Amino acid sequence: MEDRRIYHRILDRAKGMVKDNDRMKNLLLKVGKKLSQIGDGSDGSRGFVAQLKLLIRMIRAYINGAYRAFAPMTLIMFAFALIYFITPIDLIPDFVPALGFTDDIAVALMIMRRFSEDIEEYRQWEELSNESQ
Repeated sequence: MEDRRIYHRILDRAKGMVKDNDRMKNLLLKVGKKLSQIGDGSDGSRGFVAQLKLLIRMIRAYINGAYRAFAPMTLIMFAFALIYFITPIDLIPDFVPALGFTDDIAVALMIMRRFSEDIEEYRQWEELSNESQ
């Protein structure tokens, strides 16, 4: 039951946050800070870190108005994944050795799989944008 409350609180925060660019930018800063603290990690977590960095770029492009080709629900769910990642108290608290980030990674990967088409479209757009510069 507590699990559901955590998810609903984070979802409510995500819904409110996507309406406020300053709050979204603050979220991105917090995620970036946490990523820098954990580093690139092992081979297994390196891919996860790269995916989170891609979500950060995607949201930043959305906020800046450079890329708006995904639905608002996609943005909400990406914000949910990032909020869950930085929230220290979740299903498995982050301070638990070796397991603390397991649920963070699982939730984020589940959301990224669900919205993989949006992510791939952004990745292609980003590559084309970088080539044209």
